[in-house]
Amino acid sequence: MTNFMTALQYRRAATQQASVVGLVIALLDTLIGDLSRAADAMDKNDISTRCDQLIHGFKVLTQLESMLNMDNGGEAAVNLHRFYTHVRGQMLAAQFKLDPSILRTQTRIVLEVREAWQQVDSAPVQALHTATSMMSVTPAIMPQMSDVEVRASFSCSG
Repeated sequence: MTNFMTALQYRRAATQQASVVGLVIALLDTLIGDLSRAADAMDKNDISTRCDQLIHGFKVLTQLESMLNMDNGGEAAVNLHRFYTHVRGQMLAAQFKLDPSILRTQTRIVLEVREAWQQVDSAPVQALHTATSMMSVTPAIMPQMSDVEVRASFSCSG
């Protein structure tokens, strides 16, 4: 078994038992990795890797947005939706300008948000209940964008 497959199995096991907040943290970790790898690929002029990582990052953002409970999440859900929209826009700007510094800035910002979620995950039960009220997640029925949908909305070239 390869290291990649082992890591994938570990991640699946961890997310199957994770809380909603834990799932958000795992998705933010994934997004941070995608942004970082895309920036590194830009530095190396590795078009294929850059495109793959950005497309995956867009999928992660879509997943995060699909977890928001806009009906009951109040201002926090609205702000998270704005944040995800901002990150998506910056990813597009980085792609069009071929500017890895934009992606690195977003990586730092997403990391700050991830750290805030980590604090929520470590907080007392009442704080967890408040945080999960702005999220609406049922892992078995989370919508998935197909590769065709993502590629249709994002063009990747040198």
